[in-house]
Amino acid sequence: MWNRSSSFARPASPLLRYWQAEAVRLREAHWGPLEDRAACQAALRQPADLQARILARAAWLAEHDNLHERLIQWAAGARWALIAVWLAACLAGIGTAAAVLGQGQVNLALALLGLLGLHVLTFLIWLAGWLPGVSGSTALSSLWLWFTRRLVRGPDGALAAQAFLSMLGRARAWKTAIGLISHGAWSAAFLGAVPTLLLLLSTRRYTFHWETTLLSSDAFIRVTRLLGHVPGLLGFPAPDDAQIAASLGAQPAAAGIQADWSLWLIGCIVVWGLLPRLLGLIACALHVRRRLARLAVDPNLPGWLDLRDRLMPTHASLGIDRPAPAQGGVAGPAMPPAAIGGQAAVLAYELGPGLDWPPAGLPAGVVDLGRCDSREDRARIRAWLGTPPAHLLFVCDARLTPDRGAVAWLDELRRSCLDLRALCLEGSPARLQAWQDILSQQAVPQVASLSGWLEHIGSLRHD
Repeated sequence: MWNRSSSFARPASPLLRYWQAEAVRLREAHWGPLEDRAACQAALRQPADLQARILARAAWLAEHDNLHERLIQWAAGARWALIAVWLAACLAGIGTAAAVLGQGQVNLALALLGLLGLHVLTFLIWLAGWLPGVSGSTALSSLWLWFTRRLVRGPDGALAAQAFLSMLGRARAWKTAIGLISHGAWSAAFLGAVPTLLLLLSTRRYTFHWETTLLSSDAFIRVTRLLGHVPGLLGFPAPDDAQIAASLGAQPAAAGIQADWSLWLIGCIVVWGLLPRLLGLIACALHVRRRLARLAVDPNLPGWLDLRDRLMPTHASLGIDRPAPAQGGVAGPAMPPAAIGGQAAVLAYELGPGLDWPPAGLPAGVVDLGRCDSREDRARIRAWLGTPPAHLLFVCDARLTPDRGAVAWLDELRRSCLDLRALCLEGSPARLQAWQDILSQQAVPQVASLSGWLEHIGSLRHD
């Protein structure tokens, strides 16, 4: 199971940090700004560099909104989908090689067409994808994305994919990534086909010949010489002109000539099929790696442009000289901020009707921080928590289902106060369990009552 603490301890790779930033940007563009006060405060602790602070803000939001986990899951699913595509290509290569050789009579023209025809066509299509205005997408890349969507389902699966493709597009690495998928699949296909050819040719007898109605023997001699020149440089033999001409006849050639044709066919598959795909695979992998190493945040993009004033402020806050005015219907703190440090405090979070606050008989040594029902309340409470209390009780209305805002607020309070405990008021068993799960995830202990919490802090002070 994913562990939040281990995720914090392990630094994210640069690629994952940019991916998180792009995912957060797209989420806010689609569904509106996130509650990011604590995220911006964490980002402001970074060096005065806009890119570093944008990445730090996105990392904080991704961690606290489970987006980081979803990106990791999508990346794992994408790797498995790629393995599935390449494995299917390998099996297709094995099947093609077995079908081409057939039962014994091998037409060399059809064998070459079956083993190299589609490869040459798709290779030319990939090269044409580099022309301006031509889409670089291929059937294999679409199949990979389809497999990934099947493996990684959930509300953030589409967002993860969109952010990843957007990041590749901005890095000008998408077409090369498509080539990586395509060349990898074709390399797997040929790595399946060549051993199959070797196995079948070593264990069965085959006869090779050219068949034609219109062409002369000179045409096949030229084709054989042209295709066999480079394989010949690598040690693959080829029949001479007389043997090529003899292969046009109805009578089978000698066994030595058939062996030369076997090696010539394998050489053509290796040189004109496997090697170009392996070289393309290596070139695309190096290019993608080089382009992704140069990733950078474009602060002029929508979503990031609005962060400049907040993450690169032109003035610094020197502190708060007096508390903010109390909001209508909201009980303000009973003590100045300097007096909260070392004290105990209680905080009511979004209490619904029917729950009175503050409770009667609250001891004089316990500070009432009032209710937290809005963003303005959070800003007011953050100001008072500049000097955090020694003990803080978080009081929630368990009749309401905890949302992401409650989780983020709990996490922020947990980081500010060393001894944070929670009290859930009323609520159905299902919603009480939901709150207990959230509190357990945030490592916030729960108390059964206000009196039990007062006994807890009393025992600590006595000790």
